[in-house]
Amino acid sequence: MSNIKILDGGFSAQLSTHVGAKIDGDPLWTARFLATNPDAVYATHLDFLRAGADIIETNTYQASVSGLMEHLSIAEKDSIRLLHKAVNLAKKAVNDYAKEVTEKNDIENKNPLIAGSCGPYGAGLHDGSEYNGAYGKTTSREIMMQWHKSRINALVDAGVDMLALETIPCYQEAEVLVELLRQYPNVKAWLSFSCARNSQNIVDGSNFQEVATRCYKMALPGQIIAIGVNCIAPKDVSSLLRSINKGSVNEPIPLIVYPNSGETYSPTEGWIKAESCLLFESFIPEWLELGVQYIGGCCRMYAENIKSIRKEVKNFKKKHQQ
Repeated sequence: MSNIKILDGGFSAQLSTHVGAKIDGDPLWTARFLATNPDAVYATHLDFLRAGADIIETNTYQASVSGLMEHLSIAEKDSIRLLHKAVNLAKKAVNDYAKEVTEKNDIENKNPLIAGSCGPYGAGLHDGSEYNGAYGKTTSREIMMQWHKSRINALVDAGVDMLALETIPCYQEAEVLVELLRQYPNVKAWLSFSCARNSQNIVDGSNFQEVATRCYKMALPGQIIAIGVNCIAPKDVSSLLRSINKGSVNEPIPLIVYPNSGETYSPTEGWIKAESCLLFESFIPEWLELGVQYIGGCCRMYAENIKSIRKEVKNFKKKHQQ
């Protein structure tokens, strides 16, 4: 229980507090700001660290070597340099934060880590296919592997502590990523899926428990630090996670969860607020009871939400120590 780690929140949401420019809908999403406003990227990382995050993610979710080349009209070497810059901005924030809290004894996240964010292949297609994973059936594994490999090479070379393989919508891509991960035996990662609402499936229709368990077993021992879900409404999390270790006689699979705010995203209308959303924090004790070891927020989750998560986790630990 003492090893529960707090993640950061939605980078786009928190970045919006620093920039007046449009973020959502851009083909590079937050990664554009690596070129146009790196100071805002750094400030966003610092916000999450000050809110209590143990692990922050690089803003490379929708960045790829080919995508940066295309949408910024730059050469391959400059594209790779920007991915390195994403890691270096996160490192600078971690280093500066560590200096800030050196003399403070009550700080729990004195040694934060950096995860290299790797969003799905579909996010780079800009056709909405990351919401259904349909490209898994039509895109060759070789193409997906090469697309991910060039970004992972850059993130690993720049010195991330781990990889965040996140919001994966189809089983084919999940298997490709685990296969690729095996080529980096010293690199740790978490694998997080995009799941359908009110179901036991990832968005391509595959059974979440089956795919997640298969991928976990495919990886080198200890290489996947957690399996779970992200960018899903908080109310839909528990039923998915409950299935993972149900009836297991083996060592339980470590779990990760970082949902969105519970609002619904429409590619045409943007974020639509739900009529009645239970407070995100109210679900946290249930997730921790299920064995979640990594917990944070995704879209529309700000630094303030990360503070609330840390507070709830602290309360949960206190109750279980009594």
